[in-house]
Amino acid sequence: MPNTNIFDNINNFIQTYETTLPFSQKKVSFRPFRVKDAKILGLILQEDNKKLAFKNMVELLKNTTTEAEIDDLCLADAEYLFLQIRSKSVDEILNLVYQEEKIQVQIADIKYRNQVAEQEISIGPNISLVLKTPTVKDLLRLETFDKQEYGKACIEKIIANGEIYKLNKFVTDDIKSAIENLPLSVLSKIDVFLKKQPELYINLQLTDEQKEVSGLLNFFTFR
Repeated sequence: MPNTNIFDNINNFIQTYETTLPFSQKKVSFRPFRVKDAKILGLILQEDNKKLAFKNMVELLKNTTTEAEIDDLCLADAEYLFLQIRSKSVDEILNLVYQEEKIQVQIADIKYRNQVAEQEISIGPNISLVLKTPTVKDLLRLETFDKQEYGKACIEKIIANGEIYKLNKFVTDDIKSAIENLPLSVLSKIDVFLKKQPELYINLQLTDEQKEVSGLLNFFTFR
């Protein structure tokens, strides 16, 4: 019979690591992926639906980290953490294909910019929107990961005639209607806010050009 003590104490042989998340500045301890994590990792890499891939990533982060409330992180911090765990578990190189050209990226070469932000914008007399960098918890509520839905996730609350309506708690039909019918001028302000969100990026040297890769969920699905 196998020595059960070996299996009981196997966690003692798994090395743990620590990293500081670039945007929240939180220190997080993590362990490498295990064999049982391979199924979830495979789903992330194969999933064409960004929302489902994101949900799998969050589950994996919660399984491999301590001392961190994953739900409270911004997307870029969660993506950064995923890459740090991957670098210690699989390889420090990411393989990607851009316009049929195969490119290898060193995880250490991926940079980050901007910061967690909050901004109030006026949308009419006595009514304004408060925008805030969404958390993982906010993003899990989205139906899709397109730009418009992400923009809605940035709306933390609406202030109307001195009343504050927090969208993560209770939203009336009137408030939902107001969000759906925002004027284009307001959408352009939200778009500016989106461009200032925390993100990871890297400049790739292709055969004929240099290309920047950045934006929502563009790194953790790399092979």
